[in-house]
Amino acid sequence: MTRISQFDDVNAVLKKAESSLIVIEDGYKKSLRETKIGADLLVEIKDYLGNLRSALDYLRKKISNHNFPICDQEADFEKRSTDLPALVKNSIKKWQPFNDQKWMEWFNKLNNELKHVTPIPQKRTESVETRVSHPQGGGVSWTSGVTFHGNVSVMGVPINPRTQLPVPNNILKTEKITWVSFCFDNHNVPGLPSNLVVLPFLKECFEKIIKVVSDVEASIIAHQNQSGGA
Repeated sequence: MTRISQFDDVNAVLKKAESSLIVIEDGYKKSLRETKIGADLLVEIKDYLGNLRSALDYLRKKISNHNFPICDQEADFEKRSTDLPALVKNSIKKWQPFNDQKWMEWFNKLNNELKHVTPIPQKRTESVETRVSHPQGGGVSWTSGVTFHGNVSVMGVPINPRTQLPVPNNILKTEKITWVSFCFDNHNVPGLPSNLVVLPFLKECFEKIIKVVSDVEASIIAHQNQSGGA
């Protein structure tokens, strides 16, 4: 099994998160037919975020007795990192929300709310798209927010202003596609952006925290080598 981190405890929680993400994606797809994500899947998401957070905390504790800082303000970060060697401090600093890493702020907010309060309700959103294509190639699409009036044609076929679809014809293929997703409800979490789609963001968190771990881990090992040991 491919290792993610050289440190056993960090690697263990990241591998657990990786397995959870597979379960979450499967449950997420099944939940698209429902009006909300089920309780079991919410718990899986909570545990997933918690394992990602634990990876960061375990990492810092290789060199300090404190948890991994996630700070919106540089001044706060400076106060919480006085015990860190410069090499490690600089590595952690570049991943802070105040350094344009807003995803880290959102990740931290979600993890704290899901762990200490209740699972955050997620809203189901639908986006309808009409797609028209020609058998010889080419096509065009539009969302439900687009309205056609009289005397409009698409690829040579008139649009019916009542149905907003091409009139029946033997030339174009017309599809009506409904895209469905779940978004975190930002009303319960101040500072969380609106329309933050659940599954893509959870995947983004995993991918980026892997990068954080790789970066910070390298600085910790370099510092340990410079100082003559762990």
